[in-house]
Amino acid sequence: MGFGDGEHSSADTLKKRISIKAKEGNLSGLRELVKRMKSTQRDAFRGKYGNLLNLLEGEVQTSAITALAQYYDPPLRCFTFQDF
Repeated sequence: MGFGDGEHSSADTLKKRISIKAKEGNLSGLRELVKRMKSTQRDAFRGKYGNLLNLLEGEVQTSAITALAQYYDPPLRCFTFQDF
């Protein structure tokens, strides 16, 4: 029995769409704070949190975040796509 013959499994059902609007916040104050950190402070932060500060340097594509958020499954902690 396949999905083409009218039967649907629970995995085949479409997820309910939610409306998400992402917008980029003002990170200039946080970037300035990171610039003022001494190298020892930066190293300690990196040791505790990894390369988290590098996220401040990247460009944010809000349209991509909005699109991907539709497919994120919180209980599974991953992205799930209908026909993939």
